[in-house]
Parts: sequence; C-alpha cells; structure tokens
Amino acid sequence: MPTINQEIRSISTFRTPHIGYAGWLFVLLVHADYALASDAAIDASDPTRIYTFLGAGPKYSRYTNNEYMVEVRTTGNWGIDDNDMLLFEFGYGWHDGNLTPGSDTGITNPRIRYFHLLSMDYELDHGYRGMGLQADLQFAGELKGTDGQNVMTAGIMPTFAFDPEWNLYLMLGAVGSWDKSFAKFNGAGVNLSPKFVYSPETLWEGAQFQLTPTVKYFVSGTLENKVSGNLEFNIGGEFTPTLMWDIVGDINLDVDLKSFRGESDAELENDWSIFFNVTSFF
Repeated sequence: MPTINQEIRSISTFRTPHIGYAGWLFVLLVHADYALASDAAIDASDPTRIYTFLGAGPKYSRYTNNEYMVEVRTTGNWGIDDNDMLLFEFGYGWHDGNLTPGSDTGITNPRIRYFHLLSMDYELDHGYRGMGLQADLQFAGELKGTDGQNVMTAGIMPTFAFDPEWNLYLMLGAVGSWDKSFAKFNGAGVNLSPKFVYSPETLWEGAQFQLTPTVKYFVSGTLENKVSGNLEFNIGGEFTPTLMWDIVGDINLDVDLKSFRGESDAELENDWSIFFNVTSFF
C-alpha cells in the first residue's frame, strides 16, 4: 500500500491534458451553460437586450496581398443593470506571410462597447420600438494588419419593427480615429451602420440572420474625405436555450482602419474574414 508521502508525490506530479487556450474556453462555456444559465428565453439577435454572456471561437482573415491571419477570439458582455451593459472582445492571432513588415503574433484589436437603453417596446410588431445610446472603442492590435488605429464611435440606436420577424437597428453617430499609441488624432467624421435582422421561427431553433453595412466618412485630419466601409453578415442559432452559435462574415469595402497608418506602402488591407463563435448566456 502506498505511503502518505508517496500519495503526495503522486498528486504533485499530476498534469492535466494540454488542450490549449481554445479548448479551455470551450470547457468554460459548456460548464457555464449547465451551471449558471437562466431559464429565461434568450433573443441573441437583438443588440439592445441586456444580457450577460461569454463566447469564444476561431477567426480567419484574408488580406489583399493573399496573406492571412488566424486568431482565437473571446467575446463577453456584462449586464450591469436593467438598462446598461458593457461588451468586450479580445483576440490573439498568428499571421502567415512575410511580404509586409510587422509582428507575426500578438493581440488583435481589443474592443469595448457601452450601451444604455433609454426605452424599448419588445412586444411591438410594427413601427418605432425605442432608442438606445452607445459608445464603441476598438483598439489597435499588436499583430500586423491589426495595428493601424484606435477608433471610437458614439451615438444613438433607434430601433424599428417591420413585422414580428424583421427588425432594423439604425446606429448613427460620430467617429474619431487616433494612431495606435493615441499620440496623434487622425480625424473625425460620421458613422452610419444599419443592422437588418431576420428571425424566422420555423427554420431551426434560435434561427437568425443579420446584414450590417457600415460607412464611416471622415471630414477632418489625415483621413479627411476618406471612407471606411465594410459589409457584415451573421447567421446563428442555438445548441440549447442558453448556448448559442453564430457565424460572422465581414467584407472590407474601402479604407481598412485596422491596418491604415497613413503610409501607402505600409497598408495591409483585409479582404474578408469569417468568425465562428459559441456563446453561453448566464
């Protein structure tokens, strides 16, 4: 029979299997889904709902010079109270290709978004439903292709219902851009980002489709008269009532603020990206 000392040595040399950053995040999400989630119905398609959640998944980005980046990205949201929430995103990526100078590994574009709900009629099927306010700060990353600028947008989000399955979240506001160290202000402008959401009840559990064109037009600074645009689409559903999945695609249409540094030979624009995310709501 082993002695007490032998048992202690055995325990001290035990090592858990190495499953990696993404593996541990997935285990955490599944555990949170079974241990912490509420029984209330979740509408993951509505960006004005006050929820607390945690998500993670892989993302792939393809650049204009045919280089690419892969990253593991984490998303989370804290429902502070009935009218306020704080969203964050954080990623770590690996760049493949040496045509552009810069770091091949590192943090990729952290993000913080604060949202305040002024009023909302979630039962309304047609017409104006309500209004929210938001401020969204997206930071420059360390990895090349993500290390261009810090960009902040702030404004209003009026919401409209077309019928029980179609809604529009119209994000309107101002935008400002700084270099990656916040040492230089690159310009200010306006932001328009309408999010069209279709939530059919008959396709699969939690089915939702989103289409979001975004245009940022700058009126001052280094970026004066430049346009930053992208088109985002989202398709999602649910594994369980509180464990959701979604696939987010993004196509770059003009100046890519994640990489733009004001030097034509230093730009590494993102052609498109795709992100698979699993999210647990608490």
